[in-house]
Amino acid sequence: MSPIKRIGAVLFIYAIYYSTRIVRKQINLGNFRLNQYVLQRNGELRNYKRLNNKLSSKELDAFLTDKIPFYRLLDSSESMLFRNRLLLLLRTKWFVGRQGINVSDEMILTFGALMVQVTFGLNNFLFPHFQRIAIFPDIFYSKLFERYVKGLTVYHTGIILVSWPHVEHGIDNEHDKINLGLHELAHALYLDYFEHRNMLNGFDRWTNKALRVFEKMQLNSKDFFLREYAATNIHEFWAVCVEHFFEAPIEFREQLPELYSEMCKILKQDVAALIDRLPNDYYSKAKIA
Repeated sequence: MSPIKRIGAVLFIYAIYYSTRIVRKQINLGNFRLNQYVLQRNGELRNYKRLNNKLSSKELDAFLTDKIPFYRLLDSSESMLFRNRLLLLLRTKWFVGRQGINVSDEMILTFGALMVQVTFGLNNFLFPHFQRIAIFPDIFYSKLFERYVKGLTVYHTGIILVSWPHVEHGIDNEHDKINLGLHELAHALYLDYFEHRNMLNGFDRWTNKALRVFEKMQLNSKDFFLREYAATNIHEFWAVCVEHFFEAPIEFREQLPELYSEMCKILKQDVAALIDRLPNDYYSKAKIA
């Protein structure tokens, strides 16, 4: 084959690949809009709300800088991308308060920011299947598990339920490797993308590395870098890994370098590298160990 024909063949293949991606995005968007239409028509969104106040870019930047430790690690272009993604994502989400709690714009912005944080390295960041977030004033009873829980991610109804004090505790205490918001969003990410879309192969590669560590924790989960809850099952192991990836990335990279590397590959971001590029005198301000 001549060089010109070879180039033409490559361009043809790329054109097919690119057009396929566009069609797939249009189908996903169409499905998302249809789901929202059905929810609204059935009255399931009657008591839900969205972001009311439209903040300026400067106001939103100030809010995120004060509230979200991860946001403080980003440079100017990354922080602009973060803000744009946040506003786009919040146009697709509905929030509701349960057991008497009133959902504020601050709650909506905060939880939306956690959603953007988890998917910041991915091209697909909208969690299209999970359109509803229910916020509780404290732990709540789950009929599914027949016990009280802090959070729950339910695929068949497309809803994430969280205790707000525990979400805030996870953000305000970013060194303890416990973050309810990130934990539930890790489950949502797996259910929405890895299990039901075309990213399962990437998760399989992560699982191969993770199982080695998981099996060690089955023998002795005490005095281990990952907290003991990770030994519950491989799905909780994944969610705990996501918490540690964002709350203790430097330690994660040092203690479990191969697993940390796989986390970077599957999430397509490297939080430890974000910290590495910071000036030494700025490290304490970042508040991520």
